[in-house]
Amino acid sequence: MRRFTAIVNPAAGRAAGAAALIPLARALRGAGAQVEAEYSRGFGHAAELAGRAAASGRTVLAVGGDGMAGTVAGALAGTDAVCGLVPGAVGAGVVARALGLPRAAEELAELLLGGEPRPVDVLRVEAAERPAAAALGAVWIGAGAARTAPGRALASRRSALFRVTVDGTPYEMRGHTAVVANAPCPGGSTGGCAPEVRLDDGALDVAVLGGGPGRRTRTRGEVLRGRRVAVEADRPLPCAADGIPVPAPPLTARLLPAALHVLR
Repeated sequence: MRRFTAIVNPAAGRAAGAAALIPLARALRGAGAQVEAEYSRGFGHAAELAGRAAASGRTVLAVGGDGMAGTVAGALAGTDAVCGLVPGAVGAGVVARALGLPRAAEELAELLLGGEPRPVDVLRVEAAERPAAAALGAVWIGAGAARTAPGRALASRRSALFRVTVDGTPYEMRGHTAVVANAPCPGGSTGGCAPEVRLDDGALDVAVLGGGPGRRTRTRGEVLRGRRVAVEADRPLPCAADGIPVPAPPLTARLLPAALHVLR
């Protein structure tokens, strides 16, 4: 029987993650599993807790949204540790949808108890003189990374020139957002993007989006694919990995293929 440690950010989503864990833990314990919860003080602390739990042989549960999933992925990538994802009560998140995870506690408990760990790719974000970050979903640069509507409007007022280098080949495209996707990232303020990409296909999908407030979002040029993506912009822009702010460009996104074992 698996032993689980759930990593929870109690402040996230108005405690939606903690609320989602309660019926799941009840279902897991009812089946005979051991479940403990660790409440983090932030994403850095969550990574420490995940690493500690994995080192003791426990299955790590990332409870919350894409930010928590990416944080746990960064802590466990490249190890033999096994993790499960528990979507928050509000919104399933891009990664959970991409993996087809059930929302109901009983169904998710059944998957976590009987599912097999399967490898997925992890996206590593590197910037000069800053600690590397990890993501499972996508890195957004520009309007798509702004966390508020005024911020999106400000970032969208004029386009930026993006210099994108994919596996050594340079491209230049102008738009309001660049996205480097490891998982499908439909919807949101920037419209649909990379709906065909999978978490286990061994490639990143890269697109530059145009449009702006009141106009339909469109992909500018072709959608590029590769494993190493360098992004620069001609002006300062916000940047986020799975919703967590990261240093602005220039940055490099690198794929770690089959680096994380997820129950699914």
